[in-house]
Amino acid sequence: MGSSKRKTSPTPGRVERKRQRVSQDGFDNRSTKSKTAAKASKPNFGSQNSDTRAPASLLPPQEPPAFPRGGGSVLTPIERKQIQAQAAKDALFELNDQDEVDDASVLLDDLGKDEEIDKNRRTPSKKLGKKSLRNGHTKGKLEGHGLRIEGLTYKRITSGSVILGQIEDVSPKEITFALPNNLTGYAPLTAVSGQFTERLENVLARADDSTSDVTSTDDGDIDLKNYFLKGQFLRTYVTSTTAEFADGGKPNKKRLELSIEPSLCNTGMTFSDLIVNNTVQASITSVEDHGVIMDLGVENGRAQGFLPLKELDSEIQAENLQTGMVFLCLITGQASNGRTIKLSINRQKSGAIESSNFLSSAPTVNSLLPGTAVEVLVTENIENGLICQFMGMLDVTADLVHSGKSESERVLPEASPGTKVKGRLICTFPLSDNTKLGFSILDHVVQLKRPRNATSLPNASDQPHISDVIPDFRVTRVEPGLGLFASVGKSGPAAFLHISRLDDKKVETISASTGSFRVGTSHRGRIVGYNAMDDLYLASFQQSIIDQPFLRIDDVEVGQKAKGKVEKFIYRNGELSGLLVSLAEGIMGLVPIIHLADTHLQNPEKKFQHDMVVKTRVISKNVEKRQIRLTLKKALVNNEIGIWKTFADIAVGKSSLGTLLKVESKGAVVQFFGDVKGYLPVSEMSEAYINDATQHFREGQVIKVSAIEVDPTLRRLLLSCKDPEALIDEDRDKALLSLRPGLLVTGKVFQKNEDDVLLRMEGDNVVGRLEANFLSDGSPNKRQSAMRNVRAGQTMRDLLVMEVLPKLKLVRLCKRPSLVKAASEGQFPDSVERLREGMGVKGFVINITDAGVFVRFAADLTGLLPRSQMPSEIAGLPQYGMSILQTITTTVHSISTLGKTSRFWLTMKPQPRSASKPHSTTAQDRTPLDDPVDRCSNFLDDFTIGYKTSARVVSVKATQINVELAKEVQGRIDVSEIFDDWKAIKDTKRPLKGFQPKQILSVRVLGIHDARNHRFLPISHRSGKSPVFELSAKPSFVNKTDVEILSLDNLKVDSFWPAFVNNTSKDCLWVNITPNIRGRVKAMDLSDDVAQLADLGANFPIGSALKVRVLRVDVEKNQLDLSAKAERSSTVISYKNIAKGMNLPGRVTKSSERQVLVQLNDSLVGAIDLIEMADDFAKADPTKVQKNDIVRVHVVDVDAPNKRISLSIRPSKVLSSSLPVIDPQITSIDQIQLHLKYRGFISNVADNGLFVVLGHGVTAFVRVSDLSDSYLKDWKAHFERDQLVRGRVIGFDKEARRVQLSLKDSVLKPDYSASLTFDKIEVGSVLTGKVVKVEDFGVFILIDNSSNVRGLCHRSEIAESRVEDVRPLYSEGDIVKVKVLKVDLAKRRINFGLKASYFEDEEMMTDLSADEDPDQESAAAAETSSVEDFDAGSQGSSSADDEYGGMGLDILDDEKITRSPVPPMAPEARVTHSDSLKVGGFDWAGLSLPNLKQAPRQSKDTEDRLSKRPKQKSAQEKSLQTDHTGDLDAYGPLSADDFERLLLSEPDSSVLWLQYMAFQLEMGEIELARQIGERALGTIGIGRDDEKLNIWVGLLNLENTYGDDESVQDTFKRACEYNDPQEIHNRLTSILIQSGKHEKAGDSFQTMLKKYSQDPKTWINYATYLFDSLSSPDKARDLLPRAMQALPQHTHVDLTSKFAQLEFRSPNGLPERGRTIFEGLLSSFPKRVDLWNVLVDLEIRQGDKDQVRRLFERIFEGRVKNKQAKYFFKRWLAFEEHYGDERNVEKVKARAADFVNKAAKR
Repeated sequence: MGSSKRKTSPTPGRVERKRQRVSQDGFDNRSTKSKTAAKASKPNFGSQNSDTRAPASLLPPQEPPAFPRGGGSVLTPIERKQIQAQAAKDALFELNDQDEVDDASVLLDDLGKDEEIDKNRRTPSKKLGKKSLRNGHTKGKLEGHGLRIEGLTYKRITSGSVILGQIEDVSPKEITFALPNNLTGYAPLTAVSGQFTERLENVLARADDSTSDVTSTDDGDIDLKNYFLKGQFLRTYVTSTTAEFADGGKPNKKRLELSIEPSLCNTGMTFSDLIVNNTVQASITSVEDHGVIMDLGVENGRAQGFLPLKELDSEIQAENLQTGMVFLCLITGQASNGRTIKLSINRQKSGAIESSNFLSSAPTVNSLLPGTAVEVLVTENIENGLICQFMGMLDVTADLVHSGKSESERVLPEASPGTKVKGRLICTFPLSDNTKLGFSILDHVVQLKRPRNATSLPNASDQPHISDVIPDFRVTRVEPGLGLFASVGKSGPAAFLHISRLDDKKVETISASTGSFRVGTSHRGRIVGYNAMDDLYLASFQQSIIDQPFLRIDDVEVGQKAKGKVEKFIYRNGELSGLLVSLAEGIMGLVPIIHLADTHLQNPEKKFQHDMVVKTRVISKNVEKRQIRLTLKKALVNNEIGIWKTFADIAVGKSSLGTLLKVESKGAVVQFFGDVKGYLPVSEMSEAYINDATQHFREGQVIKVSAIEVDPTLRRLLLSCKDPEALIDEDRDKALLSLRPGLLVTGKVFQKNEDDVLLRMEGDNVVGRLEANFLSDGSPNKRQSAMRNVRAGQTMRDLLVMEVLPKLKLVRLCKRPSLVKAASEGQFPDSVERLREGMGVKGFVINITDAGVFVRFAADLTGLLPRSQMPSEIAGLPQYGMSILQTITTTVHSISTLGKTSRFWLTMKPQPRSASKPHSTTAQDRTPLDDPVDRCSNFLDDFTIGYKTSARVVSVKATQINVELAKEVQGRIDVSEIFDDWKAIKDTKRPLKGFQPKQILSVRVLGIHDARNHRFLPISHRSGKSPVFELSAKPSFVNKTDVEILSLDNLKVDSFWPAFVNNTSKDCLWVNITPNIRGRVKAMDLSDDVAQLADLGANFPIGSALKVRVLRVDVEKNQLDLSAKAERSSTVISYKNIAKGMNLPGRVTKSSERQVLVQLNDSLVGAIDLIEMADDFAKADPTKVQKNDIVRVHVVDVDAPNKRISLSIRPSKVLSSSLPVIDPQITSIDQIQLHLKYRGFISNVADNGLFVVLGHGVTAFVRVSDLSDSYLKDWKAHFERDQLVRGRVIGFDKEARRVQLSLKDSVLKPDYSASLTFDKIEVGSVLTGKVVKVEDFGVFILIDNSSNVRGLCHRSEIAESRVEDVRPLYSEGDIVKVKVLKVDLAKRRINFGLKASYFEDEEMMTDLSADEDPDQESAAAAETSSVEDFDAGSQGSSSADDEYGGMGLDILDDEKITRSPVPPMAPEARVTHSDSLKVGGFDWAGLSLPNLKQAPRQSKDTEDRLSKRPKQKSAQEKSLQTDHTGDLDAYGPLSADDFERLLLSEPDSSVLWLQYMAFQLEMGEIELARQIGERALGTIGIGRDDEKLNIWVGLLNLENTYGDDESVQDTFKRACEYNDPQEIHNRLTSILIQSGKHEKAGDSFQTMLKKYSQDPKTWINYATYLFDSLSSPDKARDLLPRAMQALPQHTHVDLTSKFAQLEFRSPNGLPERGRTIFEGLLSSFPKRVDLWNVLVDLEIRQGDKDQVRRLFERIFEGRVKNKQAKYFFKRWLAFEEHYGDERNVEKVKARAADFVNKAAKR
């Protein structure tokens, strides 16, 4: 860049960069103060006003702006004239003044030499290397200019970048854009347009306001797919990049957040920039009759746009236009008012830039934004792109792809320097040193259409698809260092392969002429992606990618077998819900818990290890949600019987395997592949009778079933477990065909349901269905009474066949006497052919409308009884005095056989009326039709209400079919006007699936469609030449003569209608019954299945069909409330019928800190208090549920008079959970018991105490004196509302309903020690305390475990030497050990001392007094025994610690089992040589007792000498007492110095190190104890692994007692690194058990079972723990089969034996069960003497003498060796001598002698 100083003769390069606005008169430097400046955060290409600076990246430093605002200029007059002249030549402007042209020519001549120099500098150098091209540099430019060709990358994009994008996908929450250079961006739902955002806010506001008029607006239809089309081009604005969200300099996953709001995408544009052929992004603000009004987002709405309907694109229908839609529009002109811009979105017009519709000049650079078609001048045509200029001053570049040079087959226009080419701008470069724009000349970008290779085109089947493996990729171009371009096949589309995708190994370099990837070579590869903007496939030659089974979820097929790796288990609400399995990179599948195995697994975590390869099968997939469900059941994985993926795959009689999804007493739901589910009634489960299915089947069980009834339209499937051959019954089929409506048959009842009866016809197997409504005549009550009298096995005669259904193998029957009689008399016809005018017929009412009554006969034959044909006395009655299903007698009035369906009319008048003549119309002011679909229609006026015609399908949407009646005469058929009834809907999710474009339909005109509110109006409201007609394709309407339109006031409460989802909100669905009748179905009225209500949008998509029941109709407010629940579950719940114990679904309406409100229906609202949110009050958290969440609740209490309902979401109540209940539910004061502990929440903090809620209606009171044992100065500060507290009941008055609690530790804890008071402090006592205040003269200390006892330690009593200032030595919170020096009871003052000499005397006195302790010997013996136990375990002896992992559990010797918990260390414990310290169940100091000698008893003189120490000592005495090493052997270490001295002589003694740690813990120095343990690990020598192991165990004990979970895990991991991991696992588990942390101990065992499942000790230890510690023998017994599966076979006998021994030894075991197990072992291994011996020991301990004697008898019944016999006879004799009598002793001796004699004879 040149200097910013002015020069007399500036260079042309600099002059070009300083050019301003250009007009026909040259440069226009008029003031632009009135124009709105762009924000600083948005890119501003070449313009800025006085108070807004352009980003620094847009302009090089020290260079003035290219287009200064405000009329100012930094150029001299000479420079300005030179620029004007150059612009005149480059832009070919015609100047009106010839003198100015001449002046310009002179100036050009003066600049000629500079131009030549400039051209020479632009000539590419031949010395340029490939590296420069690879880096995107263009060496043909001036070195000072620095212009280079750059493609878009994430690094070159910043917030404010504007890019042209093409819509790749539209999801409910965001729009995915394909951007140039293989980039992808995402525009969220909130970044579409201001109008769209406003509609979203209206929907949210309306969802909160239940009283609003639901029909007042159409804001409910907020589906992005209705607003945007795939392949649509839009201008995008980058709002954020990954660089802005990087953490610590490390970028996150690359993602571009975009916005398509016009105000952002048109950044910098002013009204003067809105010129013809420019493009502007605009959003629809309103839809009018002839077009739409658009918001351009320019100058704060100053400019408006108008888009005529004739300028719409062919893919966009006028009726689909909605407020908030966004389009990239071409400006075609201005309206006469000068403020309205005319727009067009017709791609044929905007894409035709060869002759017009492009810009060759612009008023400002701001006019040029991506999406605009321009004509540019080529300045350089180099190998990797084009360098161009617009108007000779703005640089434009086209990279390798968008210049068309990436494909050798693509023919490029001759683009030599100096020629002009047309293309479209695609991006900006805000971070570039030079102001420039990206440019594309690709055909599909220029023409704004889908690329030729887009897979969404109709002929896309000829194109390759993503994931296709292509055997022949031909390399066409190589970009060294970047990648290569290849053609798919010999002449297929182009593909790009990055250098990293060429091989699994790293490819350093590639060349076009040499190497494996040179031009012309062929390779096998796979397509991995496609970018529509670049029209370029992305491929890979990597063998790993080619071999990968799946690249996308789309590649996975339902029913396909696949191998995967186990990733992790999924837990929901603390319970295992499934297993995640990786099928391929980025593709995960979920295995539900019921699909983990064929059998139920107690502990699935032990079977499936991480990265374990499993064989799976795909059950179902959801591409939109990216979800795959898998099964690991071998029965399904290996199933080859038949895979049912859709209902179309199922045929009656065919069999398949299915999984029981839900089992009830009356039947079960069976799941197959895909979304196929069927019902298996209990009657079809077995040939034998089954009363309750839950007793024979379980959920998750795989069964083989056969289809006995299938209806794909209703998605109904009926199954049977019986022999499938029995389902194919030719005799039954023949009998079924022989039946016809009107016959009378006899049947036998075999099944009775709630609303119908199933019978078998006499003489064959034909099944008939008799509905309750057709069981008898009369009122509904009478019919129900008749239904109650029906019994299974009953034979019913004179049954009338109403309809035969061959496909369903079913016959509909009727037993109404009136209809049976009519059939016998021939008055119950089954077809029109049997009718004649004047014939008397009898039928039943099927529907009542304003037009008349519909009467049904046999075979669904229906006739109309018009109102005009009724007697006058009943025509004026409500519903004509009739009811549904009422039997009536009529006469056939007329019959019409015209059309495909014959029709007939009925009358109740004495004389029939003749049929009316067809209506005739006259032609007046008719508009002729062009190419009508129905050749009988010639004029537009022919389309009147009720007119029948034909229409051609143009497109099929989710909620309507767009049709055309003639050319430019459009119509629409709402989905509600296509199907007559619910049975006609084949696919409820996609009802319009069966219709295709160009299909011809018969329709009848309903009116004119109103696009504003999506309703139709009468023909009189027609506006415009080409209205959109509202049509109906219902067969009943099309074939009618009189068209009657359903209205809101015709709907009756409790009537059923098919409805179609129009819109979805969080808490309801909006459905259409007709185009004019729109109703609301609240989420609570949709289904009883709460799982379906969790995601309404997914389970009830737009356009899906529902069978709804009318709940409420308000004609005045135009409101309609509906219900889609099953008829039997649709009873409205009220205060009258709601009862305690009911489980109901509800919607959360409000969630606060202490309560959750749940709406059960419109009139019922309940509350969930804190006490009902969890079975463990500690887990009660109201924030876990959010507003509008659907939850299942349990009714706890109902207060109907006060309209209060108490609810619960406790798992034990809602889910019937078997998990332990920590805090039981309390609903009555009768459940409270005195002296028991309860937890509750504080409801009120009063002046006299606390009120604690324990349950419903049960509140306890806590007095202030019962709050704490210690003094609380401000007790209210320690308690707050909703705080969880625990207390014991100390007072209880049931009659007065009063409960009194105490929160004191002394009441709650039986081992509580009372706190010290001032009166109990004695001079000379040694105490511990905490520093509460530090002054320069001393410290104030609060005594531990005291009632606020404080004292002062003066600085003279802190140390032996003088202390001037105490503050550097102590700080608040320090733990200290003090000695009481003085107690002043009167002044209540205490003086403490901290000198070390005080404690030396105290410790020696304590030692001496301990010597005289009479319990010393017993204590020492106990400690010695504990030490021996530990030493035996640590040294690897045959103790239980060594055999079973250091747990201290030996199941073979009951005397070694120690289950009593070891109490934790008390705060006031002391380390002495006679009393070892126990912390957390681990013996610290006792380890060293065998190595230490006990201090001898001191004489009286010695005691006196020690008790009467002189106050002053001479220097010689001090020197004599300095070394106490000699006394250590006698007395043991008494201070830290003593330990240090001993460690100098025994550095490898773990016992000494552990004693030292225990000593520091006794002093309260926890951190110092940790440091000593770490010192020990570093000091103990190499090879002393056992000693180090003891230290590690000590550290684990320390962290378990004083640390947290994190510190325990850190120590545990380190210990595993330096020791045997299994040994450390065993030790840690033992520590956790002894410290009472059973939950963590259980988790540790689970980990051990995964890692050390091959060790029998692990299984036995876990079983022992379950038996003894957790008292869960059932869980322990379940371990045995799992252990036998995991362990080798040779260990099975011993393992089974030890499990049997647990049954005898454990107090929770069953000895009889143990005997049974031993019996099985002995029967298989009778010669195993060890088994007999163990069983004898166990039976002796049981104490059953007869059982023991019988056992000995059995031993000698078999063949026993002499040695064995001798051993067992000795045992038998010893048993009898100890437990028996003399007679039994002699009996054993005699038996032994007899054995010896027999042995001698053998």
